[in-house]
Amino acid sequence: MKKFSVIAMGMLGMGLLFSQVASADWTLNNDSSVLNFVSIKKNTIGEAHRFNQLAGTLSQNGAFKATINLASVNTNIPVRDERMKSMLFDVATFPQADISGNAVNTFKAPAAGEAKIEAVKLQLVINGKTIPLETRLRVVGLGKQGLLVSTIEPLLLDAAALGYSEGIDKLREIAQLPSISTVVPVTFSLVFDHAH
Repeated sequence: MKKFSVIAMGMLGMGLLFSQVASADWTLNNDSSVLNFVSIKKNTIGEAHRFNQLAGTLSQNGAFKATINLASVNTNIPVRDERMKSMLFDVATFPQADISGNAVNTFKAPAAGEAKIEAVKLQLVINGKTIPLETRLRVVGLGKQGLLVSTIEPLLLDAAALGYSEGIDKLREIAQLPSISTVVPVTFSLVFDHAH
């Protein structure tokens, strides 16, 4: 199984399947968005995974909320997906990861074709824990189509700090692996459509 330590999430980002906000100006387009995390086993073998169900909103002032449906984890190996849901994420108890945050500086949506770098402060709630994160994101204006928000560099999440050490050990044992890293790189590319 691949480690997948957690990500969650992530990150950032979003990921997002989350509660709707009445003041939202943009809504996350799940079909056009992706949130990936990387697991590293045997110290040298990296594998990329994703979550298929993301939702979120972004407001005109740069505030956002999002949710990742952890049961939508997709590692391209069904039996591994099921093991991650039960042994790692415990989706029966913690079905989702929530992310909220805000741009550090005054936010102004870029014009079509314009790209901006935004410093953001995030809060990730996953596995009953709340973790603060800070990063920079690239925001690209898509005109009438909305906005594209993506990571500039991977978010590095510590699965151990998120309480996933025991779950990772279970995955490692059942897959008969010598090691699974608890450091999990997370990247995302999210498309936000204009809210109607």
